[in-house]
Amino acid sequence: MEWIIATLLLALVLSLIWGWRQRTRLQPPPSLPESPVPSPDAFSSLFHAAAAAFDDGLVLVDADRRVQYLNAHAEELLNLSRTVSVGQGLIMLARDYQVDAMVEEAIASAEPRESILQPLGRQRTLRLRAVPLDHGTKGALLLVRDVTQLSQLERSRRDLVANVSHELRTPLASIKLLVETLQSDPPAPVAQRMLSQIAQEVDAITQLVEELHELSQIESGRVALQLVPTPLAPLVAHTIERIRPQMERKSIRVTACLPDDLPPALIDGNRVGQVLLNLLHNASKFTPDGGQVAIEASVIMVGDGSPLPPGIPSSHLPGQWLLVSIADNGIGIPARDLARIFERFYKVDRARTRNAGGTGLGLAIAKHLVEGHGGRIWATSVEGEGSIFYLTLPVA
Repeated sequence: MEWIIATLLLALVLSLIWGWRQRTRLQPPPSLPESPVPSPDAFSSLFHAAAAAFDDGLVLVDADRRVQYLNAHAEELLNLSRTVSVGQGLIMLARDYQVDAMVEEAIASAEPRESILQPLGRQRTLRLRAVPLDHGTKGALLLVRDVTQLSQLERSRRDLVANVSHELRTPLASIKLLVETLQSDPPAPVAQRMLSQIAQEVDAITQLVEELHELSQIESGRVALQLVPTPLAPLVAHTIERIRPQMERKSIRVTACLPDDLPPALIDGNRVGQVLLNLLHNASKFTPDGGQVAIEASVIMVGDGSPLPPGIPSSHLPGQWLLVSIADNGIGIPARDLARIFERFYKVDRARTRNAGGTGLGLAIAKHLVEGHGGRIWATSVEGEGSIFYLTLPVA
């Protein structure tokens, strides 16, 4: 669709050029070279209005690839100034010889050409399309489109497919090997052990599929939060009871320290309970036997000049919030990985996480749920000493 619009705009340019030549009565004889692209002053107000309304950057160059016109979108995308750019060579604008060569080839071959440009020092991906002018006028119309978001989405799609494939490959390979062994009719005790292992691998695949489905529902906005004033202490106590058997198997001591006068939170209790359970589950997995996990909560003010907890995002909404922390004295998180732990499928140590039974989606789900309440979630950690996960919830 965008190229149809571009073609219509190109037709407008060509018609204006033809009208300009008719008005000036400068029809060249057949032996003379093609007419040059007229100066911007020759373009009508209709062309300027169309170029300004066009969503893409628009650059008009002559046969020598000197810029004759560019709209405001092109200035912004290429970080240019019109007064400086008009009359200069295209290579000075794009700062990329491949773009200049692409336009030169489009003019010489009279066929459109495309390329991708990633300007140095700018986190952008631009798609450029050079459309040669015809009807006796040498030059080209260069269309510039910002495809950064599309590139990021495509990269996320590829990463998702690769990660899901990676996560499924290991349990499926284990199941195949176990089934092949069972087909050889092993002794009954061995067969029972293998059937138990198959059940565990199936549970791992089921967990992955369920968490992928839940994450897709949350990210697409199809999960509605039922926000009601909820006391935090009973919710924390219920979550601890759910995780207690797992903690007791490793002799991990869990404590909760919540003030009696803590105001209720405006939350969806089931979803926040899911977040707390996920964080406690992670603390249990990565805390050694005999370790400690502590849950604390307090009221904080954001935006009134009061000291803020370490790591709180600068984009946090102002107001009164409940700050909940879950601290452990486990193995900790390396500093290089700390900023990425809330990404989908990101694992600090894949082998270690795999052995602990993780999918790499739990923290991503927690992040979306907390941010759905308007709060934020983050972590601090010292490798070998433990980690502290923080989350903020709105006060009712």
